[in-house]
Amino acid sequence: MIGIIGGGSWATALVKILLEDPGQRVNWWVRSEEVCDHIKRHGHNPRHLPEANLDASRLNVSTDISAIAADSTHLLLATPSAYLHQVLDLLPDNALNGKRIISAVKGTIPDCCLSVSAYLVKRFHLPKENICIVSGPSHAEEVSHEMPTFLTVASTNPDFAREMQQTLRCHYVHTRVSADIDGIERCGLGKNIYAIAAGLCQGLGYGDNLNAVLTAAALREMQAALDRNIPFAGRDIRESCYMGDLVVTCWSRHSRNRALGEAVSRGERPADVFARTGSVAEGYFSVKNMHSIALEHGLTQHIPIAEAVYRILYEGASPKEEMDNLIAHTF
Repeated sequence: MIGIIGGGSWATALVKILLEDPGQRVNWWVRSEEVCDHIKRHGHNPRHLPEANLDASRLNVSTDISAIAADSTHLLLATPSAYLHQVLDLLPDNALNGKRIISAVKGTIPDCCLSVSAYLVKRFHLPKENICIVSGPSHAEEVSHEMPTFLTVASTNPDFAREMQQTLRCHYVHTRVSADIDGIERCGLGKNIYAIAAGLCQGLGYGDNLNAVLTAAALREMQAALDRNIPFAGRDIRESCYMGDLVVTCWSRHSRNRALGEAVSRGERPADVFARTGSVAEGYFSVKNMHSIALEHGLTQHIPIAEAVYRILYEGASPKEEMDNLIAHTF
């Protein structure tokens, strides 16, 4: 039995994917009693992807996270990385013993700068072979409309990766496997930061020509950081879990990180954007963690785009001055 932790758009999309298998039953933890009751009665999430119809007869929806964890052999995490530790702190220390954990979370854990897999190993003493991650490109909105979607499942345990590859496959979701769990997680951190940069450029009126160059430069920057900090034999940065996830996040109208960049270019504060939209853009938290990681490993000179985004969001630098500097010296 798979239990999903999270009540947002991506969690809802994953529930939909799992229920495409008519033999699958799903446990689902959501924080809100109101949302929980609505899903049970009406078969859709009233706050996120309400157009996605879900078979409530095969759903056990609950606000009791301990009960969901206890009744699940596999737990699929789908909450924003900024809040993941708060959610998992609701569980007893031994709640994940013997469980297989699938992370669909992008970004790092705030303050400790750990990837989700590293956090699970440290916090719950899980063996890494019991952890896998799910990567896109995969906007929840397109999953809800059953548009073709490609997921990559990565784990150091090839049997676990293949198991989840089959579990997540359906008529509109195509799945692949990888062993590069650390590299794909780091790309999940970086692509949201570069999408903020893309939004900044768009909001400043620089157009598609520059955004295309920015995306290409971001891919080079991402590869340089990976090669220096997380080398992996056989990694091809052009594969969908790296380049594809970066491109869709930088260019899509569904991208919350791109939208944050556009809003900041107009003078809005990130906190005001989050309050207005009722959602968070993970790149806001990720860029602070990437800056800390880069300082620790001497990588700051290799990630000028990410450093520019950091200065804009956390040091009050001018978006136009930072973008113009990148145009003159980086792109």
